[in-house]
Amino acid sequence: MPSITEYNNSEDPLPDQSHATAKQQPELALPHHPPISLASAPFSTPPRPYTTFTTLQRRLITLILILTMLASPLTATIYLPLLPLLASHFHVSHQAINLTITLYVVFQATSPLLFATASDAFGRRPVYLVTFTVYALASLGLALNRASYAGLLVLRALQSLGASAVLAIAYGVVADLCVPAERGAMQGPALGAANLAVCVGPVIGGWVALGSGSFGWVFWCLVIYGVLVLFVVGMGLPETARSVVGNGEREPGWWGKTWWHLAVMWWRIRRGTHRDEELGADREEKLERDDQNPPRVKDKFKVPDLFAAVRIVFRKDAALMLWMAGSPYAIWYCVQTSIPPIFKDIYGFNDLQIGLSFLTGGFGVVLGSYANGKLMDWNYKMTAQQIGHTVDKVSGDDLTHFPIERARARGSWHILAVYICALAGYGWAVKFHVHESLALILQFVLAVLCTAFQQTFSILLVDVFPESPSTAAASGNITRCTLSAVAVAMLQPLVDVIGRGWVFSLLSILSGGGGLVANWLINNRGMAWRHQRLGIHGGG
Repeated sequence: MPSITEYNNSEDPLPDQSHATAKQQPELALPHHPPISLASAPFSTPPRPYTTFTTLQRRLITLILILTMLASPLTATIYLPLLPLLASHFHVSHQAINLTITLYVVFQATSPLLFATASDAFGRRPVYLVTFTVYALASLGLALNRASYAGLLVLRALQSLGASAVLAIAYGVVADLCVPAERGAMQGPALGAANLAVCVGPVIGGWVALGSGSFGWVFWCLVIYGVLVLFVVGMGLPETARSVVGNGEREPGWWGKTWWHLAVMWWRIRRGTHRDEELGADREEKLERDDQNPPRVKDKFKVPDLFAAVRIVFRKDAALMLWMAGSPYAIWYCVQTSIPPIFKDIYGFNDLQIGLSFLTGGFGVVLGSYANGKLMDWNYKMTAQQIGHTVDKVSGDDLTHFPIERARARGSWHILAVYICALAGYGWAVKFHVHESLALILQFVLAVLCTAFQQTFSILLVDVFPESPSTAAASGNITRCTLSAVAVAMLQPLVDVIGRGWVFSLLSILSGGGGLVANWLINNRGMAWRHQRLGIHGGG
């Protein structure tokens, strides 16, 4: 029997009776309608959200991130007051003990190459669990080690290996959960709170060492911290990597579920509370979610590309962003390194006063992180308004043709001008022995500005490498550590030759002047170079 569709599309006359009737009546011109298909009928569907994690879940994840991000700065700074005790206990020179710091910095640069890249491929949660297991065991070894200097070196390196990748992984978590327009709101407070460790680390280390008279209790404190974080991550941090769970709707494997979730599932199965129909409904719902979020095809287990972060360093657009994030970080390292000799030799501070003088910069780092997070989101909103773009806070903006470089770098000219003046002014203030309050105020200003640059352009790096955010953040870690090592190594020899005033003026020209050039190129050429890297023609 002919179908309705065949009659609609056929040019043959209708059957005889209809044809005869048509001869007696005027012929009507009926409009031609295409075949009706229910599958093609238009239905309005809501936009697919960027993430299914609720606001409460994201706040909980932010708190867990803050706890994890304490690892690197706390472990680095709590160790500094122990140097004389360690040299005396292991009967080695201060230069030999300083080698443990050098080794820590080396692994601080290399750890993200392994773990941050792995987190992009296999998920954030299992990598966090591995790194904090390594960290806790290394801290335990340091607490128990009483005789071996070689053991101190190896265990300190392992401790750095476990602690130093967490920041790069955290940048990946922020990119997993937040649309580009709102990333500053999550990353700013998290980074600001984590930077409190820079302030309190030396105080805790000195207080514990002074109270106990031994370095062992400091390492026991780090053991407690490591085990606590491992427990909190295991119990409460869900898998967020978009390569594993998509926007949160795709079901992860057992390794991506929290221990609490696994325990509840085990308890229900043991008590028989999972009825067959409930299991069937859950299975159908899971299959439907997985159809909407197909996993990436993996033929076999692949070792993470350890050089992916290194290759990012040599991209034209990325290199400029890395300079803008890395050079102020190196400058702030130089400022911190200069504090003990300046305030002891010039202003006559005692050891306690020198320790307290670090607090002004520490508070500047915390304030800069929080305030700049708000500023980044405001700059994004203003840039969108200028180009007539409506910000999508549900599904997230497609940044392919959005000038994200201009949005993040907005207002950097004014900040760079203040940065150059404050850095050069700091050198000349201590050169001419101006009152110590001015030096402390300039430290605070530099801390705010250096943190703002590092935070802004690190997020921009994540924005332009959305498929591998933690790997991109790892490239920033490489750059920061390399620039800091070079700058600190050259600082004192240059001070001995040309004095502090000219040294910090030279640093302001290199970092600030180079920043002006990099900022201009990012604003004017960054988007075009990004399109060129992605193979997009006719854009930017």
